[in-house]
This record gives sequence, structure tokens and C-alpha cells, in this order.
Amino acid sequence: MILQRLKLQTHTQHAALESQLPLLDPGMSLQAYRQCLRRFYGYYLPLESLLMAQTVWDDINFDYTQRCKAPSLERDLLALGDSPAQLVQIPRCHNIPMLHSLAQVLGCLYVIEGATLGGQVITKHLQTNLGLTPAHGAAFFNAYGVRTGAQWKAYGTMLITHAEQAGDNTCIVDSANQTFQTMGQWLFHKVACV
Repeated sequence: MILQRLKLQTHTQHAALESQLPLLDPGMSLQAYRQCLRRFYGYYLPLESLLMAQTVWDDINFDYTQRCKAPSLERDLLALGDSPAQLVQIPRCHNIPMLHSLAQVLGCLYVIEGATLGGQVITKHLQTNLGLTPAHGAAFFNAYGVRTGAQWKAYGTMLITHAEQAGDNTCIVDSANQTFQTMGQWLFHKVACV
């Protein structure tokens, strides 16, 4: 089954990324959190622009427009004091995953949609430690709120349905690993910006 294969074969990249995120550190400051959001914004904005330009959505009957995370990041950053002019100045990642096929889109979405599950834990932590709520500063990690589980299941169902159509599942796994890798490089190391 593709979901089990993805979980198993992306574990190393996923664990490496998670281990570096400071989001659950009890001593994380509001400024450090804001910097973290800026890095996520610089990655998600170009990635989601590329995702939205894909031509696969009608073929797989999957509406990604309602799942975009960059608008939530913008709301969070504005709530935390950034101005619209400052958002424009945030560096953008240039080294994003290649998305030339359905398989690559499916693998990328595994990472992006899967991140919403961990976001629920992070949201609770942000409220406890920094006093942030989904309405003020923590919308990105809250993602779909009470609908998070249902949204993940809908993605999983779509993935299972279209994995065979996408061809060799190795390409799906490779794309997921590339997404984890490029995200980690961007978040924790200075890489090419646009």
C-alpha cells in the first residue's frame, strides 16, 4: 500500500526535518517563532504557486485551492507584527521540488498534507507557551482545525486511487523525499532565494 511505503521510505528524511524544528522547545521565544514562520512562508509561497500551476487537479478531482497554507502564514505574520511590505521582502526558496508529473505532485502533497497532522500538537504547544491561537498567530499550524483528520483521509483516499495511474510508486516516494529534503535545506540552511 502506497501510504505505508511512503511512511517507511520517507522516515529518515522526515525524522531529520522534525528533529531540527524548534517549535516544541519550551524556551522558544516569540521572535524565534516569527523567524520560523518567515522561513516556512519563503518555502510554501513558491511551492504552492508551482502546485497551483499543475494541470492534474481536474483529472484527479482534488481541489487544492482550499488547502493552500501560504495565506495562513501571511495571517500569522501580520498578526505578529509584520507589515504587508515586510512580507514582500521575505526571501523565497528557489530550490523547490520538481513537479513535472502526477506522481511528483502526489509525493509532494504527502509531505505538505502530512504536516497538518503534527501541526495539531504544535498548535496546543504554541497556545500554552506563547499564548497564540489559531485566530492570532497560529493559523498555519492549526491548518484545517477540527477537519484535519478528515482532510488527511481525503488526501489518502485520493492518493490510493491515483497512485496506480501515476505509474511507478518509486517516483511518488522520491518526490516526497525531495520535498522533505528541500524544505529542510531551506528551513535550516541558507539556500538559493528568488
